[in-house]
Amino acid sequence: MLASPSHSAIYKWKDENGKTHFTDNLSKIPPQYRKKGELKTMKGAPAETSDPVKLIYPEKQSSSYAIPVKPYKGHFIVEVQINGNIKANLMVDTGATMVILSERLGEQLGINNKKDFPLMSFNTAGGKVESPLFVLESLKIGKAEVFGLEASTNPNFTGNVDGLLGMSFLGEFKVEIDRENSKMLLKPTAERGEELWDGHNEAWWKNKYQTYVQNMRKLRHYVNKYMMSAKEYHNSRKMIAHYAKLHEALDKRADQVNLPKKYRSYP
Repeated sequence: MLASPSHSAIYKWKDENGKTHFTDNLSKIPPQYRKKGELKTMKGAPAETSDPVKLIYPEKQSSSYAIPVKPYKGHFIVEVQINGNIKANLMVDTGATMVILSERLGEQLGINNKKDFPLMSFNTAGGKVESPLFVLESLKIGKAEVFGLEASTNPNFTGNVDGLLGMSFLGEFKVEIDRENSKMLLKPTAERGEELWDGHNEAWWKNKYQTYVQNMRKLRHYVNKYMMSAKEYHNSRKMIAHYAKLHEALDKRADQVNLPKKYRSYP
């Protein structure tokens, strides 16, 4: 085998449009640009070219956020933006499984007819209530934003509080409350250096898929095995459709970021 000779010279030349080019092969330069005085020889590679090469780096670590909060009766209130255009004041509550909104906000979001949504039972200070379960397009606090999160409504919110900021949002982060400075710190759940897809690690994706799949399987088993009223049956079917919709949206998102199939699960 014969190795071709290597050259350390780098040639710099400009075309008729004034665009600068670099090459280490003299034969690649058009003859009209090889004139003496127009061709420059460099000892090394250029520090910067007119057409820089774009390098693809691993996805960066998810961001951390410091969110201002207002003390309120031993709790904290934070201003949020729902679906891009609805502002609300929600009470931070890590004990709430999901975001719970006032019925007034529900009406703004178009959650008028409870027959269109599955109903969930909630125990409240005023007793047991059945509230619609639906999906918010997005909820944003400062620069922290979560897409496609579960929410419900409750008739007991009035005055300065528009609802609860529950775990369907807070569960996307490690949450700390800085009481001295009245701030809520939202930190990424992924460890530094972990491979990320759309800002989330393998464990996050697996958990999302498994949650939706398990809920669908349990509900289908319940519908097929147990006797129930027509109301319960129809509500269970709506609940299955609800989680199927969430699963479909998650799968589309996974396709967009090339999530490996081994991290996904299906019913």
